[in-house]
Amino acid sequence: MGWRTHDPERDAAAYVSGEMGQSERERFEAHVLGCDDCWGEVSIGRDGRAMAEAAREMAPAGLSDSIRGVVSAGPIPQPARRRLALVPAAVLLLAIVVVVGALLGSRGEPGPIAAAVAAARTQTIAARGPSVHPAPDLARMGLALVVDGRVELAGLPSDAFLYRTSSGDSVVLFVSDESFPVARDATLREMGNGGWSARSDGMTLVCGDRPTNYLVIAQDPSLVGLVEHAFVSGTLIRSGRRCFLLRPCD
Repeated sequence: MGWRTHDPERDAAAYVSGEMGQSERERFEAHVLGCDDCWGEVSIGRDGRAMAEAAREMAPAGLSDSIRGVVSAGPIPQPARRRLALVPAAVLLLAIVVVVGALLGSRGEPGPIAAAVAAARTQTIAARGPSVHPAPDLARMGLALVVDGRVELAGLPSDAFLYRTSSGDSVVLFVSDESFPVARDATLREMGNGGWSARSDGMTLVCGDRPTNYLVIAQDPSLVGLVEHAFVSGTLIRSGRRCFLLRPCD
């Protein structure tokens, strides 16, 4: 049919996104009728667009802020020429499913909380630089530090520390010089370190503001309590001109 040497994923993505010119589009439409590979990629691409439109229609208020929060917690993209057509349509569909599913699962949460929950649930900390606060040593508690660094949670700067147990369970500690917003349906705590506790998207959250602002998230509530206690009672944190000595006396 005179169609040039083609890449089904690339050409289908260009076709579905409208990047093809009129003449090229007509040639591709004639070609796709006899090419199963291109037909399959076009079908996947259209399904992905339909899912994106449906998600946008049913998205609750504030979802765009949550999306920006999750994206801001991701890695800084390296300079590169933008070539959307090179992204496989199947990958685009998968990304839509994962992002929409995660964010709709924590609908109604403030942006920083939604971003923190998504990071903890996926066990992904994409640091934008080194952490400002030192990483608490929780080895005595059987928790190994996996990754740490500086992240932005929907505009809220924070240090993130991801720990993992020998059995593979994970827990994330966020430390910030700014206050974390209150999670949806949170229960305020009047005793101890103040703050609040909540459940969101299957995760347990505990937030406190003494000796500095912190947020602990894990699927296992016992891990959350363990990390909060260890953080408050056994860590040295420097914040600006303030210095908090939290290590108990031997």
